[in-house]
Amino acid sequence: MKVENSLIQKVVSDAKSARSRYELYEKFYLSLNESAKIYLRSEAIEYKRCLSEIQDLILPGVKKICPTCNIICCKLHCPDLSIYTADIVGGFTLNDYLLVRCDQILPNPQYENVGMNLCPFWDNGCRLPVDSRSYMCIQYFCDNLKKELDLEAIEHCLRNIRKVLDSFSIGKCMI
Repeated sequence: MKVENSLIQKVVSDAKSARSRYELYEKFYLSLNESAKIYLRSEAIEYKRCLSEIQDLILPGVKKICPTCNIICCKLHCPDLSIYTADIVGGFTLNDYLLVRCDQILPNPQYENVGMNLCPFWDNGCRLPVDSRSYMCIQYFCDNLKKELDLEAIEHCLRNIRKVLDSFSIGKCMI
């Protein structure tokens, strides 16, 4: 019981810092000038294309496997199943947040989910549009889902997404 309480305290503490970071991401986005937003939109085209491509590969398996699954994989902390920890809202880094946010107003995170050890974008499935998810989230597949997917094609898509993220320059947004 003591270990469980300390884990809950850690998740809540991490979630508070994650919320602050996520809010800073939004403030940074809103502070961008028009030339930064033009650069951002041009880079986002490829990121969102890649996200849509991988979702086309994933969603048929998700529709088959996930509705009958009794394990929610979008937990903030569970040592054997966690996609990410509570210190990242929606799994977003600044780069992928900016790339998805540039042409999309994201749904408000449901921070009360943290108390239930769930991602703030969880509500009987992900509330984020399929072309507006973080890299961290789209690269996780449970064992049952892996059996349904063409992992070679997915790995190719993930490499393409990683290339976009790696070539994206925050510095170009600050000029």
